[in-house]
Amino acid sequence: MIYRATKETRFSGKNLVSILLLALIALTACSHVVLTPAHPTPTVYYAPPTPAVHKPVTPLSKPRPEVGPTTVLLLGTDRRGPGGGTNNTDTLMLFSLDPAAQRIVILSIPRDLYVEIPDHGQERINAAYAWGEQDGTGGLALARQTASAILGIPVQYAVSLDFDAFVTLIDAIGGVDVDVPYDISDPTYPDSGIGYDPFYLPAGQHHLDGATTLKYARTRATPGGDFDRTARQRQLVLVVRDRVTQFDLLPGLIAQSPQLWSALQTAFETDLTLGEIVDLAVITSRIPADQITTSAIDETCTQPWVTPGGASVLVPIPDAIDALVTDLFSPPPATTAAH
Repeated sequence: MIYRATKETRFSGKNLVSILLLALIALTACSHVVLTPAHPTPTVYYAPPTPAVHKPVTPLSKPRPEVGPTTVLLLGTDRRGPGGGTNNTDTLMLFSLDPAAQRIVILSIPRDLYVEIPDHGQERINAAYAWGEQDGTGGLALARQTASAILGIPVQYAVSLDFDAFVTLIDAIGGVDVDVPYDISDPTYPDSGIGYDPFYLPAGQHHLDGATTLKYARTRATPGGDFDRTARQRQLVLVVRDRVTQFDLLPGLIAQSPQLWSALQTAFETDLTLGEIVDLAVITSRIPADQITTSAIDETCTQPWVTPGGASVLVPIPDAIDALVTDLFSPPPATTAAH
């Protein structure tokens, strides 16, 4: 079952805020393609179908004791250009929550990762959602299948959020305080049409509103390009979580529920049930910050390559990705009681 926001949907304030907090994690990004030197033709991976089973869940004010390890693929989409429509998902993060171990893992997946998308051949992984929407498979389902195949672990659920909702949600929590690690100068940052909206931000501490936070999450105009961008996105996930949990924002968010829900009507999609969303939001808010691990499939796990058609992509290095996934997602070792 795919959950899409509609004008007819009605939820209590607390349940709505749970949805909003989960949606805040789905940071969005989309930017320019940079060509890289050619490399040998890569080996790619085929994502076998992995149908999800969803049990009806009753929304709860506290997590159920049987909630187990959960993986959610977080997708960011840009539909603000001329004509809107289905575009590529240019932020991909895997969010893994293990309530028993009290730990969260957030893994960034580069948008240019070159994989086999079922029935669509070799493509960047960020095309999976758009293909699924077009061929009837379902964008969330095809994105999950593709991510699951390259990572070698089950991906149970997915959430997508677009730019406009992201800006609204950041503004709803009063903006965010960010430690910018380096000067950013992006004279060709894209506007909402086909032009430019130059973006400049010096290094240091800044309080950012929604629109500026989106630019900070989205720009690739730094020496590390997309890898720098995914690092900033993971930084923002933690910044947003800290702001929501450390400040008494719940009453204000509940008061703004009608306006916030209006922003999500066409911007939020998930195959989680409402009850599952509430559970995840509650559990996430209770896990200590030092139990949250962030990482990325970066240059140590990929090889740049230019396709025969001239597309700049990142070829997966299977052994490196396997080692990273094993390190991040293996259960922590059991502690032995002293005798």
